[in-house]
Amino acid sequence: MDRKLADTALVPEREAPTPDEFRRMIVPSARPVVLKGLAGDWPLVAIARESADRCAAFLANHANDLPVEILRADPKEGGRFHYAADGRSLNFIRGHASLPVFLAALREQSVAEQPFALVAQGLLAERHVPGFAVSHTMPFVPDEAEPRLWIGNAAKVATHNDPVDNVAVVVAGRRRFTLFPPEAADDLYMGPDHPTPAGTPVSMVHVTAPDLDRFPRFAEALKVAQVAELSPGDAIFIPRNWFHHVEALERFNMLVNYWWNAP
Repeated sequence: MDRKLADTALVPEREAPTPDEFRRMIVPSARPVVLKGLAGDWPLVAIARESADRCAAFLANHANDLPVEILRADPKEGGRFHYAADGRSLNFIRGHASLPVFLAALREQSVAEQPFALVAQGLLAERHVPGFAVSHTMPFVPDEAEPRLWIGNAAKVATHNDPVDNVAVVVAGRRRFTLFPPEAADDLYMGPDHPTPAGTPVSMVHVTAPDLDRFPRFAEALKVAQVAELSPGDAIFIPRNWFHHVEALERFNMLVNYWWNAP
């Protein structure tokens, strides 16, 4: 962990609540919470705990051949999907392949000395892995909240926020979340509305290597930041409008998230 994050407050943790407790107490609090072991009984989580390769193979065997969008960043980018040096263009390219082909590419990169960063983001699970929602249930969220898959190797998603509530479940690998409350927006140096790496503005500051000479107010954001590191089966509740930076820490990582509009 970057030394500037070493003393950052931890996101509060609790053992998995009941669905009623989650809806009645946690969501209305509008505060982030780590939910330990929330998806510990998911089939893919059990497989991932034994072997990341087996998890990827199981997923590939149950996926169809519909194309998915893939982002690829050069090894020199250090896993960051962000802006190029000019601050206007993006530092990665987009392509398309089926999910099984993408998973094979991840396995190939896992043995490379300097791997390309590869990610497939926000895939509708039922579109690409039919039956996923039935075999990997999530009774804590509304029925309209569809599971989305985020798969890749050691990559970093820049700080951003969403106008909806979010439960994110780590299936394979480990992920580090750095969260900032909505009122920290002015200290995060949010980038332009267009272009953006994934459709929403992102912070221009690299959380894992912040340039405080260029972005001095980010030091104030760090004072109110919270950090959590999740393992397979763990989940995190991210309330609407909370900013979050997500770092995948292994050479194969998978996360499932659910977005919904709470009353």
